Amino acid sequence: MKYACLLFLCICSTLLSYAQAPKVTKQITAVRTTTPPKLDGLPDEDVWKLAPPGTDFIQNNPANGSPARQRTEVRLLYDDEAVYVSAMLFDTAPDSILSQLSARDGGQVNADMFGVYFDTYQDKQNAFGFEVSTAGVQTDFKATSNGDQRSWDAVWQSMVARHPQGWSVEMRIPYSAIRFPKKDVQTWGINFWRSTRRFREDAFWNFVDNSVQGFVNQFGEATGISGLKAPLRLSLMPYLSGYLDHYPHDEPEKKDFKTTVNGGMDIKYGINDAFTLDMTLIPDFGQTQSDAQVLNLSPFEVRFNENRQFFTEGTELFNKAGLFYSRRIGAEPLNYNNLTYDKQRYGKDVEVLENPEKTSLVNATKLSGRTNKGLGIGLFNAVTRNTYATLRSNETQEEFEVLTDPVTNYNVLVLDQSLPYSSYVTFTNTNVTRGHGFYNANVTGLMTKLTNKKNSYTLNLSGNLSQKYNKGEVPVGTDKVELGHMYSGSFGKTSGNFQFRLRHTAESHTYDINDLGYLGNNNSRETQAYVAYNVYKPFWKLNNLYNALGVQHRMLYKPAKFAQLAYFLETNATTKKFLSFGSTFVWLPKDGYDYFEPRSKQDGVPDRKWRKPAGWEVNSYVSSDYRKKLAVDVNFGFYIAPEYDQFDKWVGVSPRVRVNDHLQLVYKLNYNHAPRDFGFAGNDSLYEARKISRVDSVFFGQRVVKTVSNTVTGTYIFNARTALNINLRHYWSNASFDRYLLLQEDGNGTQLEYRPKSGWAKDRNFNAFNVDLVYSWRFAPGSEVSVVWKNAIFDSALPERPSYFLNLRNTLQAKQLNNFSVKVLYYLDYQVLKRALKRS
Repeated sequence: MKYACLLFLCICSTLLSYAQAPKVTKQITAVRTTTPPKLDGLPDEDVWKLAPPGTDFIQNNPANGSPARQRTEVRLLYDDEAVYVSAMLFDTAPDSILSQLSARDGGQVNADMFGVYFDTYQDKQNAFGFEVSTAGVQTDFKATSNGDQRSWDAVWQSMVARHPQGWSVEMRIPYSAIRFPKKDVQTWGINFWRSTRRFREDAFWNFVDNSVQGFVNQFGEATGISGLKAPLRLSLMPYLSGYLDHYPHDEPEKKDFKTTVNGGMDIKYGINDAFTLDMTLIPDFGQTQSDAQVLNLSPFEVRFNENRQFFTEGTELFNKAGLFYSRRIGAEPLNYNNLTYDKQRYGKDVEVLENPEKTSLVNATKLSGRTNKGLGIGLFNAVTRNTYATLRSNETQEEFEVLTDPVTNYNVLVLDQSLPYSSYVTFTNTNVTRGHGFYNANVTGLMTKLTNKKNSYTLNLSGNLSQKYNKGEVPVGTDKVELGHMYSGSFGKTSGNFQFRLRHTAESHTYDINDLGYLGNNNSRETQAYVAYNVYKPFWKLNNLYNALGVQHRMLYKPAKFAQLAYFLETNATTKKFLSFGSTFVWLPKDGYDYFEPRSKQDGVPDRKWRKPAGWEVNSYVSSDYRKKLAVDVNFGFYIAPEYDQFDKWVGVSPRVRVNDHLQLVYKLNYNHAPRDFGFAGNDSLYEARKISRVDSVFFGQRVVKTVSNTVTGTYIFNARTALNINLRHYWSNASFDRYLLLQEDGNGTQLEYRPKSGWAKDRNFNAFNVDLVYSWRFAPGSEVSVVWKNAIFDSALPERPSYFLNLRNTLQAKQLNNFSVKVLYYLDYQVLKRALKRS
């Protein structure tokens, strides 16, 4: 109680003293030069002295609004080809500067960093970011109103140097790496960032206030820029790759080894000063990171991350409305599990010889950019070819093909208009057009964000319409259109210590975006309200404190029935010793109802429910200081429903060891245990025989679910260009039924005296094992050699074993797919080739 009172008094005193000075927009003058500086990391040439310095950096972490502890000077030069940035990062203890190596775009590691950010169109929402660490490792990204796009890559140069005064940076950012308006005299939004890692300090030239919503809207300005002309932006990235696969089929007619050689090209072409065309021809995604496969017991699809570079880079416009899930392209064929063929001709007894699990991408194209008036335009198109399964009739021995996925065209159109005060309005349309005999789909969405001049209150509105054409049984000569809709609105105070938000979302029972988007479930209404109080400045023993209290109400859209009521309390904090911790408490005061787990519908509307009794849930985490050689992340929680005697618990432990500035190892262990879990167990053909009244009876089961996931990630960085990465993961999940229930109308279950015959009523024992070992060498700007070894085991038919180690042993003894590949990607820039030809 004593500490609680002390904490309360500290918060009150902080409130009384928390009067921010008026926000000032700084300006820095960029100076044109005819003599570009030599990039050696030491900005001591006379040309740099022509540019006035930017100084007086201000912290936003840990002491939001306080002056930076170390002095920094930044300068800007430019010529007809590039903009040049220099930074003198003075340090009173240069021997204490941290310089851990990392992979390119590795983000913040245990190293000091410097960054520059350009809002060239001054729309206060979009910016290009370029960062470099004391070890010389580059990071680049796009900052957008939809978050940072870290997958974006540009080709630019940087050098760093260490010296008795601290360290320094020089950057050359060619105009081919950024976009800017076609104006003779320009003013850019700009900001500079310095991270002093041993203090865990982040400081900006133009103060970025943690209590204010947004990042780009808090930039300063770069003046003095004139006479710029956008260069012809054309680059080619041809690749050549070779693969060797080994899988022990143990079948005489099948070879265990398979070799393939691929070649293709990515093309980037600047149509004008603002718009860029990206194309991939004959793409190759064989070296992308393996998916983290899981045992899915839910009625909803598992969402996997997109790891293919073409679909992650430069797609910020397409992802803004949440209607584009690029994993649909090149995914499982539409009729992979529905091989329909002429049974009169081939008979009922057939053998599947080959059934491709993924469709083949022919090509993909992106066109994106933003006009002088802030209109962002994005156009995406991809085409996949026909996919066939090969079958053989055991009656006639005739082989034949079955079309599982037709030629398909995927298209996305986005129009995003920036408005004053960090506001915007966005129109999105996605379209999937398939070959004859298959249905087509279309989704149209409109969303807007409106913010007041002080950027303190925000209104968000959105609405989507989904359309499916001729899906299912359609009479000859007629057309069938299935419509669905979604709408959402929220309003709140989004800046300052005190914040609040009100939100309502509704999705109709026919709303479906899953042909090119991702939606776990539709048919829902959700209303949420919360209030928050945040402290951004250090007080007592804390650097910051975030608190939120809210309520959430859920129900079906059709019929309008109650689903769940939840109250939640959340708190997060970081101590002055940089120990972060937080906890979320959720109270479910009354019984809720799950309408999706029974998997029973009438005319597309759920007609059964499972009652979930009142209970509560707690989630907590602790994260130690990453500056230490050994740091640990721990998360844990539990869910309790007393009526069903449910007590689910989970824990995750992740120690990370920084052996030295080259080698780091991270281990993650996650354990989940649900001793009294309830879930769908299918239905059975014995309903009528056992004289059960409902023909559409649904079975549930009480089961024990255990899941263990072990992951080891290791990174050895030879230098800023060369790295070796390993990712090893073993996942085991076991679900064993104790008893079975017949679901009643009221959502309760009655004991069954027999085991349903449905496959869903069987126990599950799933193991997945993956190794991804990647050696990469960036031998020239934008050019890379990558050597990859992959090992994969996926088997749900392994003998069930009660212990984790027996499952691991059985898994390692199962059939394994080994893949070895080499890929060479070379970056060819038109401007570089042009200069080389002139010199020759």
